[in-house]
Amino acid sequence: MNKNYSNEKNNDNNINRTDKPENDTKATVTEEISVETVQTEENNPENTEVTKSKSIIGKFIRKIIYNDKILLFLSVFTGIFVWAYVTHKEYPDSEELIKGVHIDFDASIRGTEAEREGYRIYDADISKVDINVKANRTKLAFLDKNDFYATVSVDNYVGEQPVSASIQIFKSNENDVNCSYELYDSTYASIYLYKEVTKKIPVEVSAPNIKAAAGYKIKSITSEEITVTGPDPIVNSISRCVLNLNYDTSYDERKSHPVSTSLDKLIFYDEEDNSLNGKMQTYFAKDKMKLDKEDIIVTVSVSKIKELALTYNIDNIPSYLDPQFIRDRIVLEPEAISVSTDDPSLDNIDVLPVASDENLSLNKIDIGYQTTFDITKALESYPKLTNDSKVQECVVTFNSEGLDTKTFEVLSNFTFKNPYSAKYKAEAVTQCLNNVKVIGPANDIARLKADDLILEIDVSKNELSSAGQPNIGQSTYTVSVMPKDQKKFKNIWVVGQYEADVNITQIPDETEVTTVTTEND
Repeated sequence: MNKNYSNEKNNDNNINRTDKPENDTKATVTEEISVETVQTEENNPENTEVTKSKSIIGKFIRKIIYNDKILLFLSVFTGIFVWAYVTHKEYPDSEELIKGVHIDFDASIRGTEAEREGYRIYDADISKVDINVKANRTKLAFLDKNDFYATVSVDNYVGEQPVSASIQIFKSNENDVNCSYELYDSTYASIYLYKEVTKKIPVEVSAPNIKAAAGYKIKSITSEEITVTGPDPIVNSISRCVLNLNYDTSYDERKSHPVSTSLDKLIFYDEEDNSLNGKMQTYFAKDKMKLDKEDIIVTVSVSKIKELALTYNIDNIPSYLDPQFIRDRIVLEPEAISVSTDDPSLDNIDVLPVASDENLSLNKIDIGYQTTFDITKALESYPKLTNDSKVQECVVTFNSEGLDTKTFEVLSNFTFKNPYSAKYKAEAVTQCLNNVKVIGPANDIARLKADDLILEIDVSKNELSSAGQPNIGQSTYTVSVMPKDQKKFKNIWVVGQYEADVNITQIPDETEVTTVTTEND
């Protein structure tokens, strides 16, 4: 066994020896090169560095070549590069459908005759279009709908609406790609062109929850006007505007209170009282209709309330008669009215004369007497007062209970009140008065006789008389019928007005007569 093993070993050695000359030759060459290299490197240091670099590069290349993953990556990259190069050279352009390109209606009308005449595009059946774009395939992938925009032609802007307008496509300013483009389907759009108009609309205020405390009233709730700008057919159809103010408060101070509220509380109506808000909202959303303010100011004016007692004056009451006897029998309906005012200076006014320019006259008061006074006319003297009672008239009624009347057919007992009696004489031309009616308590009237009455004429009370001198000659004077015994018949008066003619003459002066005698020389 050992012997054979030795023979095999020897045979191996022989084989190695047989190959050795070649290996030795290589080794010899290598040794020679190495020796030469060493000698060269020793002789030239720069060559030594180059050799080292080449050796490093060579090792890197051998590493790449023998690494499967790196070879796979390089193969794929090279394939893609070759494909892109060939595709770009053989097929440089491509087409693509871009959807949803925006139609710029403002740009469509800008600078046109339609714009100069006040027209604007308000509605259209489409707002976006699809387009076909052709460009270099490396650029096309980066284009989208924002790189293009469309416009419509507004050459035909008058007449029946809507108008059929052709569509054009343009590149946006940011789009610098060399490309061609065209509409995919729609070539026309139906558009509505209206004039843009402005209209001021008064605002009515509905505020049911705004109240006033006791002693005060809401005089008015007013709002500033609102100005609407938008398409002619909508704006000019607005008939009125109502502001629904959901403001819950109670005021107890006399002044004007400002309240600010948002515009969403406004409701616009046409002449048939149909709400226009739905139609208008569409335009507001597109910023094609606007209001002149962002909120609206409402002014709540509060006034102070007070009661004014109604009063009256009575004329022609004789000096002997107690006015209270008459007043106790006069009934006013109403006795007072409710008024309001914004003027603090009127706070001290507590009564309102209902007959300031047409007072009650005693000689008109008879059994069953009633008259009416105009409260509106009475309030003319107080223009800052508002009649909240809405009462226009005051009815004055005389209570005749317990009273009676008597008519004297003939009265002739004239007397004169003549402060000029020393120089002027008065004589009654009228000898008697007929059908003189007297009213008073029934008991007094029952015992009243003609002889109990006198007919007094005041000579100084004539419109033609002057100070210190009555009117000379015959004139007509007012006759005052009164009782002789004014204590006994203190509550009687005459119904009606009576007159008599009186003649005034001047009394001659008594002049002293002086006799002058002369002596003859």
